[in-house]
Amino acid sequence: MPITNIIEERLLALVRIALWQSDVPVTLFDGMNDSEWEAVYNKSVEQGVLAVAFDGVKTLPARLQPTLDVKVQWGFNVQYIEKVYNRQLDTATRLTALYAKHGIRTMILKGLTNAANYPTPAHRQFGDIDIYLMGDYERGNKIIEERGIKIKHDYFVHTEFSLGGINVENHHVFVNHTVNRTGRYVQQRLSELAPDSRSHPTVAGAVAPSAEFDALFLTRHSSWHYSRECIRLRDLCDWAMFLYRNSATMEKEAAVRMLAECDMERYASILTDICHNYLGLPAEYTLPFSAHYPALVERVIHDILTFDNPEKHNNINFVKAFVWKIRNRLSRKWCYDEVVVDSFWGNIGYSIKNYLRHPFEILRAKL
Repeated sequence: MPITNIIEERLLALVRIALWQSDVPVTLFDGMNDSEWEAVYNKSVEQGVLAVAFDGVKTLPARLQPTLDVKVQWGFNVQYIEKVYNRQLDTATRLTALYAKHGIRTMILKGLTNAANYPTPAHRQFGDIDIYLMGDYERGNKIIEERGIKIKHDYFVHTEFSLGGINVENHHVFVNHTVNRTGRYVQQRLSELAPDSRSHPTVAGAVAPSAEFDALFLTRHSSWHYSRECIRLRDLCDWAMFLYRNSATMEKEAAVRMLAECDMERYASILTDICHNYLGLPAEYTLPFSAHYPALVERVIHDILTFDNPEKHNNINFVKAFVWKIRNRLSRKWCYDEVVVDSFWGNIGYSIKNYLRHPFEILRAKL
């Protein structure tokens, strides 16, 4: 399924321009009116790349750019994203300093670490701060509680607490390792790789995972979400920028071997080819995968750009939300069979068991 929607083509072009300063496809943007620009803007919001896309807009020749009204609206929201990023960075830095006073090292996972790979880190959108305290999980929770901050213990993978209005997730483990053998093996490998950390590029005093760690962690995190509720263009940008910044120094053969052992080489190969074909990732920034899947590459990018996640519809009642969620999970069986290489019915069974234990989980999520 090739990309045939002009809105998607324009958004992808803007992202390529922003990430790699690629050539401007003039015919894609020539003569656009405000409603057409609004459609691209809305798609960038939906796909989590609003600020990155605006970097592309600003690079266009003046005659191809949208009107001032559109740019003001777009730019205003970019400024908001920048403010959130700066708050996140400040919060992570203060939290790292707090833990350092107690002799605890803070590893920053996902968001702020992914952002550091971008040309403009403040333009990578995210919500939570994810941390790992290098084995001091319980002590880290206690330090926060002693400051009068409430900690949520709703999910065994991590606890949650709010610091200055920013949500922080303190990871006890890196992934859900209770679903199947793959999860257990991934958790074991990540635990072995975690000590091999490096200074964080943006959060003073913190550390970041090694490239080998992130090759596995980002793939597992992305595949977990893709099979259930799809991912977004932002996640593809994360993978593209990760490869761009790290593939030259990474132990590539070992990384691919590790992905293969975890049954995730196919998924990583598909993501990488999408990044080459649609996001413009230069061909030299790749991993030596044993196989490529051109038909699945087309199907997956189409899925990502067109998937309508039922969880974003907040105006539906509990029963409809539950039915829609079940229908959505059933409709994604092909992802397990062909892309992620995981047990569909095993994951369904795990979800049913989880909802029986916590029957109001959907309602709480909506609230």
